Amino acid sequence: MSVKNYPWKSKALNIFAPHPDQVDRFCEFVKTDLVKDGIDTIMMIVRYNYMFTSHPECRGNFPLSYDDVQKMVAVCKECGINLIPNMNLMGHQTVQDYKDPDGLLRGHPDFSETPIDEEPEYCYSLCPSHPEILGIVTDLMDELIDAFKPTMFHMGMDEIFYIGMCDRCKGKDPADLLAGWINKLADHLLAKGITPMMWGDRLLDSAKLGYGPWDASQNGTAPAIDKIRKEIIITDWHYHNWHWFPSPEIFADAGLKVYLCPFNVAPNAKLFLDYAKEHDKGNILGIMETTWVPVKWFMDGMEGKELDDEKWYKGGTPHIVHCYKWLFRDGELKRPKELEEEDD
Repeated sequence: MSVKNYPWKSKALNIFAPHPDQVDRFCEFVKTDLVKDGIDTIMMIVRYNYMFTSHPECRGNFPLSYDDVQKMVAVCKECGINLIPNMNLMGHQTVQDYKDPDGLLRGHPDFSETPIDEEPEYCYSLCPSHPEILGIVTDLMDELIDAFKPTMFHMGMDEIFYIGMCDRCKGKDPADLLAGWINKLADHLLAKGITPMMWGDRLLDSAKLGYGPWDASQNGTAPAIDKIRKEIIITDWHYHNWHWFPSPEIFADAGLKVYLCPFNVAPNAKLFLDYAKEHDKGNILGIMETTWVPVKWFMDGMEGKELDDEKWYKGGTPHIVHCYKWLFRDGELKRPKELEEEDD
């Protein structure tokens, strides 16, 4: 069984933005591989990797130029692919080691929810109550909007572990803080005719679902699900070998449409998709595979090149590629041998 056996229309891929020296190769990859596989949507994780001019202090380590983006936009348009930019606009304010501040906090360390000189257990988060943060964040969003000309914009919002902790936020309800910030950004996008998107994990209650702290919230943000704009599309990710995935139904009951987002183990993806199909309430737009490795590695893996990426998850790039081929190319359904007794 592959994505062809599921009823949802959209076939999507979530990938990191290429480094500038990989843009041309990525454009060829879109034309030679992704189009052939029927991919109609790419959600590209740009973060701060753009040559911002309004706030150049917020540029990431590998900033794309306007011309770089125009190349990708043109190719995707030619191929009928909807290219969606992503920025992490609350959690995940670090670079890949999860410790060093990323673009916005490098330029504005006072925007951090926790002291920037205290190393976070996982990732820094933004303070939604800072009086100057909204103006700068929307400036950055507008630059990406100008470059990508998107119909949708992904705001991030996953794995927010620090909220309601700073002096400005302390004592405020975490769900109100989260929903208020989400709605400010969503309203900015909606006013421009752009559909907002976000990850769904902070809108799920860990205690009620039995999910761990990654897949669901343990810090009081879950009630935000009933407070955010209903126009927001949720990217609903689950990667484990569970047999119960109620989140698509929960989002449906809240009036929210979703993409289902598996990752790197095809049998786990099948469990998630089969459950969603059986319990579909009509709010599922499609399937979006997440990749979570540099796009160069993903392209190398798709070409069968030998890879050395053991530091990236237990599955690594070959398993991500295998899941992609099962989803979009009728590849073999199997669980990697080294993961047979693990819950990836």
